[in-house]
Amino acid sequence: MQYETRMALKNGKTVPVRPVLPTDESFIVDLLNKLSSDSIYLRFLRPVKALPKELLFQLTHLDYQRNFALAAVIREDEKDAIIGVARYGYDPQEQLTDFAIVVRDDWQHLGLGKQMLSKIFAIGRKQGIGRFVSIVDSTNIAMKRILRELDYPVNYSYEKGFTQVEVLV
Repeated sequence: MQYETRMALKNGKTVPVRPVLPTDESFIVDLLNKLSSDSIYLRFLRPVKALPKELLFQLTHLDYQRNFALAAVIREDEKDAIIGVARYGYDPQEQLTDFAIVVRDDWQHLGLGKQMLSKIFAIGRKQGIGRFVSIVDSTNIAMKRILRELDYPVNYSYEKGFTQVEVLV
């Protein structure tokens, strides 16, 4: 499958990464259920207990150009589990391409999020996207560190406790 890869982590493990599939809805729900409230907040900027069906559909049905996502998938308890998702999506109302990343708490700080973001930026660039934007909590130091380490030009603007991040690739 196109865009399938393996990513080497700081703990010596390698994790398979592939595009998100329409059949991943239950895996995305499981990922949400295994995230801490802090990780959920940093991803959605509000508490989220469940994903509305329409959003779940949107998160798992991609066109590979304007909307794309990668999932890191492991075997856990004899079944597949998604431990991280990086995505971008074009918002026609705002006329910009948003990006997001979430990694399950027990897999954070191993380099997975950084590698996944780098990969979706590269894929987006091949699709003609040169600018990605995200709204992040101003206290999200991990995201700011990852973006600094990726070495793309990044612009920050601050408003009402949130930071708009613009990444030029």
